[in-house]
Amino acid sequence: MGTEDNKEKIVETALQLFNTRGCKGVTMDDIATSMHISKRTLYETFANKEELLSECLMRVHDEIESLHHQIFHKVDEPLLVAMYMIRANAIVNHSYHHLIEDSERCYPEIHNRFFKIHSESFRTYIHHGIEYVRQHNYLRPDADIEVAEEFICNLVQQRRMSDVADSREYARYTSEICFTYMRGLMTVDTIARYEKEEAHFRKILEDLGIGDISPRKRNNK
Repeated sequence: MGTEDNKEKIVETALQLFNTRGCKGVTMDDIATSMHISKRTLYETFANKEELLSECLMRVHDEIESLHHQIFHKVDEPLLVAMYMIRANAIVNHSYHHLIEDSERCYPEIHNRFFKIHSESFRTYIHHGIEYVRQHNYLRPDADIEVAEEFICNLVQQRRMSDVADSREYARYTSEICFTYMRGLMTVDTIARYEKEEAHFRKILEDLGIGDISPRKRNNK
């Protein structure tokens, strides 16, 4: 097994163990045993558990970034990229909620380093999406884009840390709140344009494997 392949397998195994048993509940011995490799091989790749945990958290960040880029290349509409990115972000946070929560409690310095990188990236996507619609006059004249950016970023962060974050409904609820909020800031023409193309964008989400949490169809009866 090559060095990179070996590293990849170690990170995948550690991610699974950390997420199911908690950061404190997993030792380097556990990881080596689970992989059927020697401790020496493990320590040749990662000097200690803290270094391995850092790599695992960065892998979570990279997974979210990968989804963001896939959406960006599929959807030629920055606001929708930003909104759908919230769904992708929520899905990954749901999948790794216990790991993220446990690392914050047990290894705050490592967690904060990861979260700073992740939150800065998240805010950049939201900022670009909102700035795009402002420049194209998609928002009502009285819409405050700075407030909108703060609301969305703070909402996602607060809900990520709440008791509902490990619920499957969390992802859909969070993204739907953000969609509803942004809809209230849009012009009538922009809303009509979005509704006309909604089926197309939902299909894109489904193709990317994240369509299961798109907003439920409203009952207009």
